[in-house]
Amino acid sequence: MTLRAYFDGSGKEDDHPVITVGGFLADVPTCEAIEQDWESALGKRVFHFADFGTEYCKLGSGEWSANERSGFLKRLAGIVNRQGCYIIAASMEVAPFLDLIQEVEHPQEIGPAFSACAYLALTSVETILVQEKRRSVKLRYVFEKGDREHEISNVIFGLDKANGELHRLRGHGFEPKETTLLQPADLIAGIVQRCVWRAHKAFPCLENGKPRTPLQTFERHYSEDGVTSAVVSNHDLDKCWVYSPLVTQSRANDVEDYLMRHPEELEKRKKILRYKPKPSKKAT
Repeated sequence: MTLRAYFDGSGKEDDHPVITVGGFLADVPTCEAIEQDWESALGKRVFHFADFGTEYCKLGSGEWSANERSGFLKRLAGIVNRQGCYIIAASMEVAPFLDLIQEVEHPQEIGPAFSACAYLALTSVETILVQEKRRSVKLRYVFEKGDREHEISNVIFGLDKANGELHRLRGHGFEPKETTLLQPADLIAGIVQRCVWRAHKAFPCLENGKPRTPLQTFERHYSEDGVTSAVVSNHDLDKCWVYSPLVTQSRANDVEDYLMRHPEELEKRKKILRYKPKPSKKAT
């Protein structure tokens, strides 16, 4: 049975102290059921979390009461957070990531914090499949079309390098944000990002000395209206994580090892990958 994983990002490295990549994994029949229920709930209008509750929302939610908005979001959450669907998220603080990436020999291979989160989210998917002995199942990753396509393509390349035997079983693509199944991914990423941003405001250091921390650790920052819980419940202990940027060092070591064994790849990839990290706060 073929699987699909839809992901979206929330937050921008230049504007937010934390960013998130979130989405879901499900088999094709489950994706089709989510798509049907989602379109029924929205009347085929487009949901965009950043616009929800504003005058720009195509659903008219800017004129709704707070209870109406939270009730609608919980209805959408129930559509995607269902049996057979895994809610996945990877969040990371930007500043410590920038501090670390300065020391990496080939930063263009890692990319910005968004790429690091995307890689970790995809790694979570692969971990689930290993645990369930479904690693040999075909899987397609889907992200939104846009200016970050090259970053995602590099993430997929890195995943292929780490799991070469799966190359023919994995695919990826980019679709417009209006794509129905990208909208639940937008909801997941937005809700998780809102939670970790609140947590960061309360205590601007989310690391606890561990490589990753379950989102449930920050449950006190879930929204009081129950929307956060509706989106991530049953997945916030083992599938939604706030990562320490130090986990990126492990990937950087793998990249360095790969390029040492394949030096012919280095110059070719330098021409393709243009990412240059901004100076860290320590450097400025």
